[in-house]
Amino acid sequence: MDKELTHNEHITIDGNDYKNLIINAAKCLEDNKEEINELNVFPVPDGDTGSNMSMTVANAAKELLNTENMPLDKTAEATAKAMLHGARGNSGVIVSLLFRGIAKGLKSSFECDGEVWAQALEQGVEAAYKAVDNPAEGTILTVARKSAESAKNAAQENNNFEYVLSAAIEAAEKALEETVNQNPVLSKAGVVDAGGMGWLLVIKAMYQALTDERRIKYEPKSAVNTTSKSPFDAFETEDITFAFCTEFIITKNDPNRDTTKLKKFLSNMGDSLVMIDDGEIVKVHVHTNDPHRVLGEAQKYGIYETVKVENMRTQHTNKLVEAANEPEKDYGFISVCSGDGFVEIFRELGVDEVVSGGQTMNPATEDLCDAVSKINAKTIYILPNNKNIIMTASQVADITGKNVIVIPTKTVPQGVSAMLGFDGEADEGTNTENMQECMKNVSTMQITYAARNSSYDGMDIKEGDYLALCEDKLLFSTNNMNEIFEAFANKIAEEKKSFISIYYGENLTEEEAEEQIVPLREELEKSGAEINLYKGNQPVYYYIISAE
Repeated sequence: MDKELTHNEHITIDGNDYKNLIINAAKCLEDNKEEINELNVFPVPDGDTGSNMSMTVANAAKELLNTENMPLDKTAEATAKAMLHGARGNSGVIVSLLFRGIAKGLKSSFECDGEVWAQALEQGVEAAYKAVDNPAEGTILTVARKSAESAKNAAQENNNFEYVLSAAIEAAEKALEETVNQNPVLSKAGVVDAGGMGWLLVIKAMYQALTDERRIKYEPKSAVNTTSKSPFDAFETEDITFAFCTEFIITKNDPNRDTTKLKKFLSNMGDSLVMIDDGEIVKVHVHTNDPHRVLGEAQKYGIYETVKVENMRTQHTNKLVEAANEPEKDYGFISVCSGDGFVEIFRELGVDEVVSGGQTMNPATEDLCDAVSKINAKTIYILPNNKNIIMTASQVADITGKNVIVIPTKTVPQGVSAMLGFDGEADEGTNTENMQECMKNVSTMQITYAARNSSYDGMDIKEGDYLALCEDKLLFSTNNMNEIFEAFANKIAEEKKSFISIYYGENLTEEEAEEQIVPLREELEKSGAEINLYKGNQPVYYYIISAE
């Protein structure tokens, strides 16, 4: 590089510098998330790459705002852990893996120069690539890899952190421009990769935090709650301010960790607080209206030994306690879905915990970990039911230390079919194989709407048009629902599927759905197919159709 830095150069960075870099990156993603979302070329209302990356990095920023003067390696470690727990969607998981690798590269380092930073970036890219099956060019991985390669070369010229980071940014900008030519889908749409744009903004914001004296003050926004609605919300009282008596004992992960912030958090969450920290364990008694948040915050400090939550109005034991007191069973199940109809279906099939999420609202890794913690089972199966959640679910086993198996379901109907393939008398290997085989036998068709005007794969799409999707591929768009059902009927007949389940969405009544599916029903009943209509009550999709 022939670029000269004219301001006060940062030859190295320490823990406080790294903290500022992450906080500024979080702010930048928050400010630009909609711009990143708009780069998603598929016109359905699921452009959430920017939102997922923003919430992932924001989780780390919020964690770091509660720290002071930590060494560099500990700051990097805390960043990686917070991102892993807050990771949402594939883009969020990849970013968390990049920073996990960076943390490994900064292990035992109290300061970081250009060479160390280049090596850390290289380890971040390596960690991200290892986690992705068949990584394709023209994605965030490409942009991150090119930036790391340039950083390595720059470090040989000038062992200056700021110089090396600047080189990484220049390479990322060039790599991002090339993504439009490397990915056929991006090429047709004429846009760059959304995840790659997100990564470029992250490292540019990190550079700005070093070079701009007017650093942006980051004020974290409340996290979006993507978990199932808490059962505690159903209870109200006029006589008792805080309804739930919450008691627990935690064995601390780090005996030296100060729990002053935990005590302050708990005091703000309720009253009657008694907290004892003897270095190895923390014992807490508190009355609160939100035990879920209390337990979630406390879990950051260690592993639960005992948990007891009682409703002081009814004296009924909370579900958390029931799960803790139940004898360990062989199998437990977690499913991700949206819509109370689907929630009820999965409950009836034996699913223990349903995490709210899906298209447009991917749950965080921590949401799935919380669900795992509520199940007392030797083996726990997770059904992601969305291709953008599979990678998130894959992180859960490492975090929880439990035997968690992810069945890679990409649609809710695949999740339903997988549950139907489970046999309580079979062993783990047989069940895993059977569930995976059952999900493969399902064809999923969906009807949604175009979120914006778009040109996609040779089709001109108008905002508000109906979109016909089959296995996440866009078949066509139209303003006539009957055309879609007729096309689906022909496709199902060609594939010789005989068992059809139709799930209608949240804005439809059963009567309206019955009327609209007439073209499909009439055509398929000629061949003797069995057709059933169910309430899914799902958002985004008017209909989700399962054909087996």
